[in-house]
Amino acid sequence: MTNQTINQSISDLLCEHNCVVIPNFGGFVANYSSAHIDHTTNYMFAPKKSIVFNRSLQNNDGLLVNEIALYHGLTFKQAQKELDVFVQELNESLRLYKKVYIDKVGTLLLTSENNILFVQSDSRNHLLDSFGFTTMQYPVIDRGSKLEKKIRQLDQTHIAGNRKSWLRVAAVVIPLLMLSALGISNKDRVTDAYANLFPFKTSTINIETSPSSSPSYEVSSPTSSVSSTLLKFFEDQKVLSTPFAIEDEANYRYYIIAGAFSSKKNAERMVNTLKHNGYRNAQIVGLSQSGLYRVAYNGFFRSSDALIALEASRTENPKAWLLDNK
Repeated sequence: MTNQTINQSISDLLCEHNCVVIPNFGGFVANYSSAHIDHTTNYMFAPKKSIVFNRSLQNNDGLLVNEIALYHGLTFKQAQKELDVFVQELNESLRLYKKVYIDKVGTLLLTSENNILFVQSDSRNHLLDSFGFTTMQYPVIDRGSKLEKKIRQLDQTHIAGNRKSWLRVAAVVIPLLMLSALGISNKDRVTDAYANLFPFKTSTINIETSPSSSPSYEVSSPTSSVSSTLLKFFEDQKVLSTPFAIEDEANYRYYIIAGAFSSKKNAERMVNTLKHNGYRNAQIVGLSQSGLYRVAYNGFFRSSDALIALEASRTENPKAWLLDNK
């Protein structure tokens, strides 16, 4: 039995249960997280289970052991022995490498204070109700330009209406003055003249406007801030600028973006500045849909590694964001 199959069992159980305990190691606790929008990157995320790790959950409730036994056709005791070996390997990996990755669940990091920090993986949505939903990115809706155009149209209509009103007044007053000067005394002729002077009927123009409402959604992330702990972890390991070794830079999927520029010269200047500050993998990552040159601190294969580096980068650049270059 490989560790991969046990990792798969843990991930599958989190889809059906809200708590999965690894005996004598710790437990994963899942809570419902609502759909939200990242206004920095304009990504829309479906509802999911937000997973945290609790080291105090040590007692064996039999859930994971029974799943392993059924999956591999083992007895309960045999499955328990396989799980004990798995726990020993987890502890050994944390002791030697300060890091353990559980596929489709997340990454466990051992800090200098002997605490375990957990970063959830986004490679699988464990909420069954969100099956089939994907992360979407949509441009920001520009409502200001439409409103400004409508206001200009209303101003032009108002000016044109005032001009017509003055012309009507002038058409009535000028003939009256002329009649007064001529001294017409015939009432019938004056009455006919007055009748001919008012052929105009005032008309009103009704402009219906439909007010547009732009609701704002306040989304709170269930994940607590771990920036300070992550920064201290990377300072201890001395790998802040290059968190993980990557063999082929051309196949990076995730990038930590430091900024975007309309001028390529400014983007190249930013790359040189980052390399001077120790980010030797800094580079330009293509063009955005709006034609901006994106400058990245570094690139990664796995989203869990990228999320760790993103939290560390935001301690000095709060506007840094994660790009999925799939």
